[in-house]
Amino acid sequence: MSGITGARYVVETPAERLAREQRAQWQQFVQARGELEALRAEADAYRSVYGRRIGRVAAGARARPGHSPDRIASATAEVSLLVERERERLREQVRAAAQEDIGGLLAAPATTGTAPASTTRRRWDDRTVAEPAPPAAPPPDTGAQERRRVRAARAAELLSRLPATAPDDVRAPCVAAVAEIASGAPASRAQLLLRDLEHRVRAQRRVEERIALARRDLTALAAPLETVPGAAAARLREQVARLVAERADRVPDGLRAAADEVVGQADRARRRKAVADAVRVGLTDLGYRVDEGFDTALAGTGVAYAAMDGDRGYGVKVLLDHDSPVLRTQVVRGGGTPADRSDDAAAERKFCDDYEVLKRRVRRNGIPIDQFGQVDPGQRAVQVVADEVIPARSSGAAGQQQRKQER
Repeated sequence: MSGITGARYVVETPAERLAREQRAQWQQFVQARGELEALRAEADAYRSVYGRRIGRVAAGARARPGHSPDRIASATAEVSLLVERERERLREQVRAAAQEDIGGLLAAPATTGTAPASTTRRRWDDRTVAEPAPPAAPPPDTGAQERRRVRAARAAELLSRLPATAPDDVRAPCVAAVAEIASGAPASRAQLLLRDLEHRVRAQRRVEERIALARRDLTALAAPLETVPGAAAARLREQVARLVAERADRVPDGLRAAADEVVGQADRARRRKAVADAVRVGLTDLGYRVDEGFDTALAGTGVAYAAMDGDRGYGVKVLLDHDSPVLRTQVVRGGGTPADRSDDAAAERKFCDDYEVLKRRVRRNGIPIDQFGQVDPGQRAVQVVADEVIPARSSGAAGQQQRKQER
């Protein structure tokens, strides 16, 4: 073995597994919650068109990123069922309201009909003369009335499919077309209006589909950000919320990469802290001395020092790479300790023996280490560091622990 090592690690602690499960469940909950929020906004928009005939949609179950995975999953299932039920109810309410709005027009006679005949009597030279009645109106064409009703029903169905968020310059001509069809427009004119109405509705629904797809992408992008603390994540969440509120139809370039980087940094920091904690415990159990804040420094700056037991002036420099899961160690000597090759080699051999124990203890805490590099004792000069970076015996209670051997 050696006094210089390099190893890759994987964090499989209970806390890390819990964090992964929570995030996976949270991702699903946020998607369901996003669908519910969109449905509630859609219902409110339809209320502005059809009034109180359109009911409000309930807020649904609540959850937080820190809740247990089971609790989050339960809330997701409840919200998903609510969305399914309320979406169907909203569809029926809008359809019924659209049909109701043309009911009066269908009840009235067609505008192209003929006024009913009547018989009048006039007085002429002291005589009452009955004038002949005009020709009787032809009986109603029940076939034409049925075709009018069918066209009006089709128009109402198309209008009910027009998104509530359609702008006025789209909705107004659609409403006018439905009214004209229901009022008895000639068949050729009615067919023309129906084709135009269908085209307008289809085009507006395509717009809404693009907005809905972008909203789902933005929601998926924002979900892990809700599990991450810090100002950077908060700014991105605000940006996503603003884009959803503005009904963006695409995800801006670079936003996904920025969100992934913020989440990745938070995940790496969490795992580095877990490794730093495990290394600190392992070293102190083996009799090494560490200053208070060893794990914070190691996780934050990536460098921390532990002193070997005794007052020989030797210690271990521990390093964590920032962008990759790599742990490195190196035996060091304080600048005030006289240089001696045999003492250097002895310190390196001692740490080599302890390193095997340290690896087993860290692995037992859920962080397996796969060593990929080493330098044999004596092959390189021991690095000299300032005396003050190596913890002194009086640095804390950790230095009073007895060395525990594990063989």
